[in-house]
Amino acid sequence: MTATRWIHTLILVLLCSVIAPLRGQRSPMPTPAEQQGIDTDTARHFGDAPLDPGPLAEDLSPALTAVDIDKATRKVADWEMARSQLYFDRIWTWSVLYSGFMAASQSTGNPKYRDAMTAMAEKFNWSLRNRLPNADDQSVAQTYLELYLLDGKKDAAMIAPTRSDLDAVMKLNTLKSGDSRLPWWWCDALFMAPPVWARMYAATGDHRYINYLDKQWQQTSNLLYDKDEHLYARDESYKSKLEPNGKKVFWSRGEGWVIGGLVRTLEYLPANDPRRGFYIDQLKEMSARVAGLQGSDGLWTSALLDPKDYPEPEMSGSALMIYAMAWGINEGVLDTKIYRPVIERGWRGMLQHVYADGRLGSIQQTGAQPAYYLPGSSYNYGVGAYLLAASELMRMAVRDRQSAAISTDPGPTMQLSLPENFKRDLPTIWLVGDSTVRNGHGDGAHNQMGWGDEFAPYFNTNMVNIVNLAIGGRSSRTYITEGHWAQAMQMIKPGDVVLIQFGHNDGGAVDDPARARASLPGVGNETREIYNPVQKRPELVHTFGWYMKQYILGARSKGAKPILCSLVPRKIWADRSIVRGASTYGGWTHDVAIAQRTDFIDLNEITARKYDTMGPSAVEALFGDPHTHTTVAGAIINAESVVAGLKDLPDDPVKNYFSAKGKAIIPSSVK
Repeated sequence: MTATRWIHTLILVLLCSVIAPLRGQRSPMPTPAEQQGIDTDTARHFGDAPLDPGPLAEDLSPALTAVDIDKATRKVADWEMARSQLYFDRIWTWSVLYSGFMAASQSTGNPKYRDAMTAMAEKFNWSLRNRLPNADDQSVAQTYLELYLLDGKKDAAMIAPTRSDLDAVMKLNTLKSGDSRLPWWWCDALFMAPPVWARMYAATGDHRYINYLDKQWQQTSNLLYDKDEHLYARDESYKSKLEPNGKKVFWSRGEGWVIGGLVRTLEYLPANDPRRGFYIDQLKEMSARVAGLQGSDGLWTSALLDPKDYPEPEMSGSALMIYAMAWGINEGVLDTKIYRPVIERGWRGMLQHVYADGRLGSIQQTGAQPAYYLPGSSYNYGVGAYLLAASELMRMAVRDRQSAAISTDPGPTMQLSLPENFKRDLPTIWLVGDSTVRNGHGDGAHNQMGWGDEFAPYFNTNMVNIVNLAIGGRSSRTYITEGHWAQAMQMIKPGDVVLIQFGHNDGGAVDDPARARASLPGVGNETREIYNPVQKRPELVHTFGWYMKQYILGARSKGAKPILCSLVPRKIWADRSIVRGASTYGGWTHDVAIAQRTDFIDLNEITARKYDTMGPSAVEALFGDPHTHTTVAGAIINAESVVAGLKDLPDDPVKNYFSAKGKAIIPSSVK
């Protein structure tokens, strides 16, 4: 260090020693060597560490609701994007931020974060930083591969450079001549590299990538995982090092990298992979250990086993621990009763380090071990970790809301009934579907409404009944297997019309222990024998298309006219357009309609075009949750889309029943 720089650092430390007590700083100040690292990180535009970062935010709530999490996500993401986009690079610090931006785009439904990632990838021609890249240099490919997978695997050029580099690395036992260390010799590597290899498997179907991943992780685990502490040493040199209090050195960021890497690997590891249990077991062991080390403020300090000497909470490690435990709850791997309180305390603690302008503070500068830093210290990788945590909390909040909405419907035991104003001598338009057709009791609770409960005003109810038989949480499969369709058919009579819309709840595992509602993908005759853990009986599960065909056959058997509708679109943007369902449930619904020669309304496309025209800001107000369930205003738009779609039919069966409001709706342009 030059004399001038040493003097500058000394002055800074002295200033901090005066200012820190005024700001409530609890930690010792950075040493001159640590300050040099801070200065280097600042010069490289990873972030900065101002003495006075300004006031803390007072407008954020720690409540785990979609609205509150969304606000906390956007505040930090927007601040980081504005200050960092000019300096985007392929160094590992940026890769973690990019992963966070991808998660933020998904959790908020806002495409701008994903668009920025696409622009970044194109700027670097989808290439890695170095040939024969180490784990840090591979890490940016997590974003390349996610963009490729989200875009429907359309352009192999998006992953070709990465694939070439991974194929070259795969042949080597070590990455540098004369260096006998493992390719993943330091624990941080387990966040950087394995998720890339897992995503490459997902992109290509080539099991060599999974085999390499598993081999390398096992070797690193054998070298660095402390089976007594259930924590990882940063690298082999730290296995004999001790903290000032005499305990082993376990760095919170290092543990965060590992536990976050476990989750991001499990996301894409095949569900039937026999080695999956190893990663789940480590996630459980590490989660239990770090949960027991949580501080009274809900966070974790830089040195996990020495909070007295390192009392300042550290955000990058804390955020990834919260992220991993939230994922574990969401996936049914971790016990909600045990870990939800840990997560709630952690999220509350993290928000205490968000500043009024959106800065996330208390992020340790780059390094390899516990260190000291300023309260306002903020770096891109820590923000990425925060955004990952927020994305899993959003998923948890959405699941909570969906569970609450489903609980308002008796589900398997619900008995369908006719409305009090039902006129038995009139024809009826029956609506069959899920919560996007009828949410809860159809009363707008939770600011959510299905389109079926806004449908009647478009018809003259002195000429036709409108009866909404949709039930929240049902799939094409469970509406039948729980007996609802059989009950509905008892009410249907000749001359009626049945509008049918499913697809939102048909994905996932067919034998999911919580719901067991998924159908097999596609429209074929494939089947799978399972033991249904909800109904506690064996069941033969069919494809989505097979179930949709049963609705057509059932309605026709009663002399009624079935009309299939593709599922309403979710609020998910890609390339400034709403993501369509034409390649999955929307398209499969169309295929069934064609095969069975029944009418079809492409509700998905009709409404998606409206959303595209309106733009993200306007569409935001149409949803009562992040992605799926509309407000009353959104329900009205979907109801009008159905009416417009009916008018497109070659022989509209309800054309004589429209009210003045219905007559005013013009046909759609979607044929």
